[in-house]
Amino acid sequence: MEPVESAAAHLAHGKLTTIDCVAQSLAVGPIFSAAAIGAILAALSGGVSPFVVILTTIGILGIGYCVAEFAKRYSGSGTVYEFVAHSLGKRPAVFTAGAYHFAALTLGGPGIGIIVGIQAHVFFDSHMGIDIPWWVWGLFFSAVIMVVNIVGVQVSVRTQLTIIGVSVIPFLILIVAVLTDGGPNGLSLESFNPANVAAGGSVFKGLLFGILMFVGFELAAALGEETSDPKRSIPIAVLSTILIVAVFYLITQYVGVIGSGGTTFDFAALGEEYVGRWLSVLIELAVLLDIIAVGIGFQAAVSRGLFTLARDGLLPRPLATTNRRNVPQNAQITIFVVTAIVIFIALAKYGTGALLAPDGSVIFPEEAFWAFLIASTVGGFIICIIYAILCIAALRMFFSTKQALGIVAGIIGLVIAVLGVAAQFIEGTAPTGDAKWGRTLGVIGIIVVALWLVLNMATRPQAVERAGDHTLHHA
Repeated sequence: MEPVESAAAHLAHGKLTTIDCVAQSLAVGPIFSAAAIGAILAALSGGVSPFVVILTTIGILGIGYCVAEFAKRYSGSGTVYEFVAHSLGKRPAVFTAGAYHFAALTLGGPGIGIIVGIQAHVFFDSHMGIDIPWWVWGLFFSAVIMVVNIVGVQVSVRTQLTIIGVSVIPFLILIVAVLTDGGPNGLSLESFNPANVAAGGSVFKGLLFGILMFVGFELAAALGEETSDPKRSIPIAVLSTILIVAVFYLITQYVGVIGSGGTTFDFAALGEEYVGRWLSVLIELAVLLDIIAVGIGFQAAVSRGLFTLARDGLLPRPLATTNRRNVPQNAQITIFVVTAIVIFIALAKYGTGALLAPDGSVIFPEEAFWAFLIASTVGGFIICIIYAILCIAALRMFFSTKQALGIVAGIIGLVIAVLGVAAQFIEGTAPTGDAKWGRTLGVIGIIVVALWLVLNMATRPQAVERAGDHTLHHA
């Protein structure tokens, strides 16, 4: 796995298929998102979360259509970097690239490292009596993710697909069990009616958290240079991924509402209630495995983004090297190092104790959960901004080509993305507790990326120009 140093370092060409691209976009983490973010969505939406999933899907499909149309035209490894360059220009593209990969790094590196560590500690301690601190598990699984991605892109995407396929089985068993039983109140379509929102909930609150469940659907675009027919495979992967996870979210939200008979639920608890303890354990294991799959997908995309920026002279040159398997190994190692540093910072800040309520009751097994919320808020906030920029870029293209469907999709996607940004500042949906630091760090991150662009324009203007010009050969 020795890096190959050369100015012409490149990624492996033509190895990946449409299925591989779908596996990459499934880094949205449907199992983890349904179980963790889906529970928050259900509580905030006041019992009408299936309706909220439908609304969210419409908006995400708008953004997905924009990504798909760009992918039909441009097929490099820079994802939104190259898409924006062809519509809004080189400088906005460089800014977008920096911000997007900063956000994706935060989500897929430290974010995943912290939450997989916490989930692993809880799982192995509860079911096997293995009491290893969360930060050790976090470093271990982060290293596993790094190795899987360094071995090769085909191995990483196939590993993702295998994990997701295995992880969905316990949820399918739960779905059948709950629908067969009917739940405490029987099967009903009331959760699809927005007029039935319970007191304290709202469609708007739920809609904004629904967006977070889909973040990452566009990651297949990072594999453009490594796909045999990217202009066909990537659009199919992006749109089919949105539809696949939307159906899964819709069914699991409906089952959660029906099975619990209320507005809040826990899938592991439902598994034990409707089937048995063994299913509860399998659901917890499925969530843990899916987190690993999310990390593989996000880090594969981020490493290729860092590679692209370094290849164009905007990041240190060592990141623009590949190993003998044509994988950006140095970029992948960098992600691990950043993850490890943040894990140690989280350990120093929160330790290994439980998150307690004012009355002393346990809210969550690890106080370090705040660190995960901070990382998630940073990533989600910035990526919503990037989605908005991407939709604006697509609208410019659609208006110039008079593509009516594209214009409608772009407007819908832009509205959803703007709502996601606004949610960070609206009472009731804005981050609370230490998670507020995520919003603050997100704003700081945007400022830092802007300064990074200004510095490059002042000291290396030719690199900024070259970065924009580099995308043209993918047209």
